Amino acid sequence: MIKLPVGDEDEVQYSQWIMRMFERVAEIEAALDPFVEPRPGSALFADGIRSPHYDVSGYAHGQLSVAIGCIASLKQMIVQESEHKIDMAASPFGAYALVRNALDSAAIALWLLEPVNGTLRIKRRLLLGVDEVGKAAALRVTMNQPSVKAKRRDTLKEVAGQAGLGSWNPLSERLPPTTHILQRLERWHSNVVFPWLAAWQLASGHAHGKFWAQISSNEIQEVEGTRTTSGASSR
Repeated sequence: MIKLPVGDEDEVQYSQWIMRMFERVAEIEAALDPFVEPRPGSALFADGIRSPHYDVSGYAHGQLSVAIGCIASLKQMIVQESEHKIDMAASPFGAYALVRNALDSAAIALWLLEPVNGTLRIKRRLLLGVDEVGKAAALRVTMNQPSVKAKRRDTLKEVAGQAGLGSWNPLSERLPPTTHILQRLERWHSNVVFPWLAAWQLASGHAHGKFWAQISSNEIQEVEGTRTTSGASSR
């Protein structure tokens, strides 16, 4: 790869914004470390007493750690720092997969922690458990391994009863898709420049090499002499 000096002032400014984002994520990671375990007497501590093996706080912390790890990996991928300068270069594909994954995990953590009511938080945690059981079972089927899906789903129903959820059955509901979760969370998004769902959609498009994503976010120049009645070639 040949690295050329960047003459576009906007690109320099955006690169500086990205570096500030990396710094902010490092600050969040440091702030998160003391909260691996919920404080005694807190609402999340009470959730853990009701559902100790499918705890809300541990799952949320894990998802936030995934999001932070994705952004840390993104920095390692696109930034090269030396004593005198910082070089930033990103491919149009792999970096966006990390952005999408960070949005996925952070959205799940926020969705899980969002309810004020502990019963609803535990219900959402069990829905995540049902989803994980289903995905794990699908892998075992692919690997020609014995299925334990029924046993684990029965366990989740028992957990719901032990957590005081009454007749509620975690198998009676489905985990909302990411698009719905991001739409529901948008009300928590302050100073919106780019909606979370739109960012996730665009990052997904880039991660999968979709043409619509490329023309949505990149500068496209038509190649002279290529236009026909049905289109043209661009670079």
